[in-house]
Formats: sequence, structure tokens, C-alpha cells
Amino acid sequence: MTIAAYQTLYESSVAFGMRKALQAEQGKADMEQKIDELENDKKELERQVNELKAKCDAIEKREAERRTIEEKKHAEEIQFLKRTNQQLKTQLEGIIAPTKK
Repeated sequence: MTIAAYQTLYESSVAFGMRKALQAEQGKADMEQKIDELENDKKELERQVNELKAKCDAIEKREAERRTIEEKKHAEEIQFLKRTNQQLKTQLEGIIAPTKK
């Protein structure tokens, strides 16, 4: 090969190397931007998760309190009905007992 051919080959390879280096730099910059976007998305999703956990905890607490109140009301109603039932039984026995004489 002649010196001109070597020189052309050298220049071509240098140009090729420069193109590849520029492509790599551009790819690196794109990847860094993508990483930043994904990290921001991750932070936003973590914030949403924490917010939803807080809402869930608040709902569970409120429902537990409501359930406790309902159970207490139910127990009081059962006690009231038992007392009423006992009183009615006593009255009925009082009404039926004198007629047996």
C-alpha cells in the first residue's frame, strides 16, 4: 500500500473512532437523563406509597373504633333485652301462678 492509502485509512479510522466516541457520549448523557427521570419517578412512587399507607392506617384505626363502639352497643342491647325478657317472665309467672290455686 502507498503512503496515501495508509493516510486515507488512518483518517477514516480516526473519523470512525470520533463518531463512535461521540455516540458513546450521547448514549451516556441519555442514560444519565433516564436515570434521573427514573429516580424522580421512584421518589414520587415512594411518596405515594407512604401517603396511601397513612390513609390505610387511618381507615383501619377509624374502623376499629367504630367496630368497638358497635360491639359495645350490641352488648348493651343484649343486656337490655335479657333484663326485659326476665321481667316479662317474672310478670307472666305472677299472672299464671294465682290462677293455679
